[in-house]
Amino acid sequence: MTARDKSSNSVRVRYADPDAIRRAVADFTAAVRAAHPEVRRMRWFGSWVTGGWSPGSDVDLCIVVDRSDRPVRERAVDYLPRVFPVGIDLFVYTEDELERLRAEHPSFARAMDAGVEV
Repeated sequence: MTARDKSSNSVRVRYADPDAIRRAVADFTAAVRAAHPEVRRMRWFGSWVTGGWSPGSDVDLCIVVDRSDRPVRERAVDYLPRVFPVGIDLFVYTEDELERLRAEHPSFARAMDAGVEV
Protein backbone atom coordinates (compact mmCIF):
# COMPACT_ATOMS: atom_id res chain seq x y z
CA MET A 1 0.00 0.00 0.00
CA THR A 2 1.42 3.40 -0.94
CA ALA A 3 1.07 6.68 0.94
CA ARG A 4 -1.44 7.72 -1.68
CA ASP A 5 -3.61 4.70 -0.84
CA LYS A 6 -3.65 5.72 2.82
CA SER A 7 -4.83 9.28 2.29
CA SER A 8 -8.11 10.40 3.73
CA ASN A 9 -10.95 11.57 1.58
CA SER A 10 -12.62 13.49 4.42
CA VAL A 11 -11.29 16.92 3.44
CA ARG A 12 -13.40 18.70 0.86
CA VAL A 13 -12.63 22.00 -0.77
CA ARG A 14 -15.68 23.87 -1.93
CA TYR A 15 -15.81 26.69 -4.39
CA ALA A 16 -17.99 29.61 -3.39
CA ASP A 17 -19.76 31.47 -6.18
CA PRO A 18 -20.16 35.14 -5.18
CA ASP A 19 -22.85 35.76 -7.81
CA ALA A 20 -24.88 32.81 -6.54
CA ILE A 21 -24.53 34.11 -2.97
CA ARG A 22 -25.71 37.59 -4.00
CA ARG A 23 -28.72 36.08 -5.80
CA ALA A 24 -29.52 33.89 -2.79
CA VAL A 25 -29.38 36.89 -0.44
CA ALA A 26 -31.62 38.93 -2.77
CA ASP A 27 -34.14 36.08 -3.09
CA PHE A 28 -34.06 35.39 0.65
CA THR A 29 -34.56 39.02 1.68
CA ALA A 30 -37.44 39.42 -0.82
CA ALA A 31 -39.12 36.31 0.61
CA VAL A 32 -38.66 37.53 4.19
CA ARG A 33 -40.18 40.91 3.35
CA ALA A 34 -43.15 39.24 1.65
CA ALA A 35 -43.82 36.85 4.54
CA HIS A 36 -43.01 39.11 7.50
CA PRO A 37 -44.61 42.57 7.53
CA GLU A 38 -42.94 43.32 10.88
CA VAL A 39 -39.55 43.59 9.14
CA ARG A 40 -38.43 47.22 8.91
CA ARG A 41 -35.06 46.69 7.26
CA MET A 42 -32.27 44.20 6.69
CA ARG A 43 -28.53 44.67 6.62
CA TRP A 44 -26.02 42.26 5.06
CA PHE A 45 -22.60 42.47 6.69
CA GLY A 46 -19.46 40.44 7.23
CA SER A 47 -16.93 38.83 4.94
CA TRP A 48 -19.23 38.44 1.92
CA VAL A 49 -19.77 42.20 1.89
CA THR A 50 -16.22 43.29 2.73
CA GLY A 51 -14.64 40.89 0.24
CA GLY A 52 -12.83 38.82 2.87
CA TRP A 53 -14.87 35.65 2.27
CA SER A 54 -13.42 32.23 1.67
CA PRO A 55 -14.97 28.83 0.99
CA GLY A 56 -16.91 28.04 4.14
CA SER A 57 -17.74 31.67 4.96
CA ASP A 58 -21.31 32.22 6.08
CA VAL A 59 -23.70 35.06 5.30
CA ASP A 60 -24.41 37.48 8.16
CA LEU A 61 -27.74 39.32 8.13
CA CYS A 62 -29.30 41.67 10.64
CA ILE A 63 -33.08 41.87 10.51
CA VAL A 64 -34.70 44.83 12.26
CA VAL A 65 -38.31 44.27 13.30
CA ASP A 66 -41.02 46.55 14.66
CA ARG A 67 -41.42 44.51 17.81
CA SER A 68 -41.17 40.99 19.17
CA ASP A 69 -42.45 39.22 22.26
CA ARG A 70 -39.83 36.50 21.89
CA PRO A 71 -36.33 36.62 23.39
CA VAL A 72 -33.63 37.70 20.94
CA ARG A 73 -32.00 34.26 20.87
CA GLU A 74 -35.26 32.59 19.81
CA ARG A 75 -36.22 34.90 16.94
CA ALA A 76 -33.94 33.78 14.11
CA VAL A 77 -35.75 30.46 13.72
CA ASP A 78 -38.79 32.33 12.38
CA TYR A 79 -36.74 33.69 9.47
CA LEU A 80 -34.33 30.88 8.56
CA PRO A 81 -34.47 29.76 4.94
CA ARG A 82 -35.23 26.14 4.13
CA VAL A 83 -32.34 26.03 1.68
CA PHE A 84 -29.35 28.35 1.31
CA PRO A 85 -26.05 27.79 -0.55
CA VAL A 86 -23.86 28.58 2.49
CA GLY A 87 -24.34 28.89 6.23
CA ILE A 88 -26.36 31.86 7.38
CA ASP A 89 -26.28 33.77 10.67
CA LEU A 90 -29.38 35.84 11.39
CA PHE A 91 -29.50 38.52 14.06
CA VAL A 92 -33.04 39.77 14.72
CA TYR A 93 -33.41 42.96 16.77
CA THR A 94 -35.87 45.75 17.39
CA GLU A 95 -34.62 49.32 16.88
CA ASP A 96 -34.29 49.81 20.65
CA GLU A 97 -32.30 46.60 21.04
CA LEU A 98 -30.05 47.61 18.18
CA GLU A 99 -29.33 50.95 19.88
CA ARG A 100 -28.46 49.15 23.14
CA LEU A 101 -26.21 46.81 21.16
CA ARG A 102 -24.36 49.82 19.76
CA ALA A 103 -23.57 50.96 23.30
CA GLU A 104 -22.78 47.53 24.76
CA HIS A 105 -20.94 45.93 21.81
CA PRO A 106 -19.58 48.72 19.62
CA SER A 107 -17.29 46.47 17.56
CA PHE A 108 -20.21 44.26 16.52
CA ALA A 109 -22.30 47.34 15.75
CA ARG A 110 -19.47 48.73 13.60
CA ALA A 111 -19.32 45.45 11.66
CA MET A 112 -23.06 45.68 10.96
CA ASP A 113 -22.79 49.35 10.03
CA ALA A 114 -20.08 48.45 7.49
CA GLY A 115 -22.64 46.28 5.71
CA VAL A 116 -25.23 47.16 3.10
CA GLU A 117 -29.00 47.52 3.25
CA VAL A 118 -30.73 44.72 1.35
